[in-house]
Parts: sequence; structure tokens; C-alpha cells
Amino acid sequence: MPDTTLVKVSSKGLVTLPKKIRSDLGINDGDYLTISSDKDKIIFRKARIEIDYENPDDAWKEHAHRRLAHD
Repeated sequence: MPDTTLVKVSSKGLVTLPKKIRSDLGINDGDYLTISSDKDKIIFRKARIEIDYENPDDAWKEHAHRRLAHD
């Protein structure tokens, strides 16, 4: 059964991910998450970003392409 915790959305639209969930999923300070919606659900996924420092724009395009293909 999934972990369920009530969180409050701030006036700026921010939410805090509970420590247990961050720990269980290996989410650390500075990590990137993707966010999407599906009907009445908000879905966060840990993003794996590999940056090609020679061609950073190409790396972002490739990342976006992989994410769109995955969904």
C-alpha cells in the first residue's frame, strides 16, 4: 500500500516532500523531479539528468525527448 501523507500547499504553490518519502526514494537536496498530472493525481518522478558539458542544450533536448517517449 502506498505511503499517504497530508501536505499543505503554500501561497507560492510549494509543497514539502515528507522526509520518509525522500529517504525511501533516495531524493536528496538538489535532485530534480519531473511533475505530471493524470486526472486527479499529481505524479512526481525522480529525474536522471546526464549533462553533456560540451553540448548542454543537446543534453536537455535529449532528456525531454526521453521523458516524453516514456510517458
